[in-house]
Amino acid sequence: MVHRREPDNVDRLLAFLGAVNARCRGGPAGQDLRPTRDALLGEGHQLLLTDLGPLDVLGAIEGGLGYGDLLPKSLSIDVEGQRVRVVQLETLADLKRGATSAKERLVLAILEETLRRAGGR
Repeated sequence: MVHRREPDNVDRLLAFLGAVNARCRGGPAGQDLRPTRDALLGEGHQLLLTDLGPLDVLGAIEGGLGYGDLLPKSLSIDVEGQRVRVVQLETLADLKRGATSAKERLVLAILEETLRRAGGR
């Protein structure tokens, strides 16, 4: 999830993360590290584990693209009665084209086939 890194939004995000018991994944054994306001205001990635499952909270993605950059390249969908924004498949494929890892290249192949079948490319 790429979030809007404005103080009021980060404060709401921190409240939500606290409510779902968010803690950093991959930290030292026995340490329960929690996301911080300063970290969420930055461009970095917070890889978290919550009571609802894993959650990646990203300040920015490939090319330094943040929430505002991605907003016009997204669409709004309904998920169990809640409106959420998701990046369009074409945009996601464009982002993956610059990937170097084998995993990301496999994801790109799936995205391109999905777009081909949908008539998008």
